[in-house]
Amino acid sequence: MDSSTVEELGDGLFVDTASGEVLDSDWVRPPRPARCGWRIGENVAVHSDGQFAHFSGTERCSSVWACPVCSAVIRAERAREISQAVEAHHAAGGSILFVTLTIRHDRADSLKQSMDAVLGSWRKLLQGSAWVGSKSKQGARDRYRVSGYIRSTEVTYGSNGWHPHIHALFFTDDKLSGTEVAAFGDELHTRWARFSHKATGKLPTREHGTDVQQVDENGQVLGKYLAKVQDEGNSKTEKWDSAAELARADVKRGRGDNFVPFELLDFDHPLPLPQRRRLWVEYYTGTKGRRAITWSRGLKARYDVGEKSDEEVIEETEAAPVRWVADGRSYDALRRSDPELLALVLDAAAGENWPVVQALLPGDEPPERARSVDEVRE
Repeated sequence: MDSSTVEELGDGLFVDTASGEVLDSDWVRPPRPARCGWRIGENVAVHSDGQFAHFSGTERCSSVWACPVCSAVIRAERAREISQAVEAHHAAGGSILFVTLTIRHDRADSLKQSMDAVLGSWRKLLQGSAWVGSKSKQGARDRYRVSGYIRSTEVTYGSNGWHPHIHALFFTDDKLSGTEVAAFGDELHTRWARFSHKATGKLPTREHGTDVQQVDENGQVLGKYLAKVQDEGNSKTEKWDSAAELARADVKRGRGDNFVPFELLDFDHPLPLPQRRRLWVEYYTGTKGRRAITWSRGLKARYDVGEKSDEEVIEETEAAPVRWVADGRSYDALRRSDPELLALVLDAAAGENWPVVQALLPGDEPPERARSVDEVRE
């Protein structure tokens, strides 16, 4: 049985959504993102520093693709890291180009096929003498003084099916003129179109296949991408810049008939539930094991950006003090009956509104208000 077709009913029971068969928990273990938030101890603690709040004593899946909770934490840290590099590079006198690369696709293309095509074409783009050069001729990397890059892969879904695409920041050691930027874009597209056409059988146009924008010294993307995210009203971030556009897929929303995968989880999404389930399973399997954000070798070290795994980023969020301890059974009941209320618990805890926390998730203050998570687990 494919564990991705299993849905929790509560009280240790699960249902195989393909057959309708009710299963006992002794016989099934859902994928790790589906277990995120499951209780692992007798109690569940609520941490708060007066600004942000989170639970401990629960499983954390650390999935940047498939978990709305963990993805938000991880991507916020990745955006901070990217901002650090962007600011340091500009301070050193360099410039940055924001590049978007897309392929042509239709409903007949599976997400896995399109992801393979996008990532395979990206790898080929940064290989060979045309990019790295040869003994007799400079490659594009040296001619445009490119000294590093950060690549992000995003996925949306619309009338033409799955749409994986790449956003990348190219770091150049010198300021490029407008003429050089245009030439770089044309050269990049020539090779991107060749590789993606070979992978998909469909040739992307210059207008829709490759977009190159300059990033100003405030980290803002010049041109249509800045306008796009401003229209979307991404108020969840303090500022929306090139780092946010690259890393914060978790707070983006679809445009027109396109939507981002997390919107499939919205209870009021217009697509029928069976179709959303099928699309979510395809999204989960098509992205599993792939890296969402990658840096070129040496770029993090150059700008003193630490090497933190997704799991380490998640673990660092447990540094806030424990302010509330709830009985595990109360937490389980709320998670099964109305899991959206758990978000209200955290919102109230972040604002230190403990009467609301008490009303939603009965419990008590810990004996020592600032106990660490390690002490709670003991």
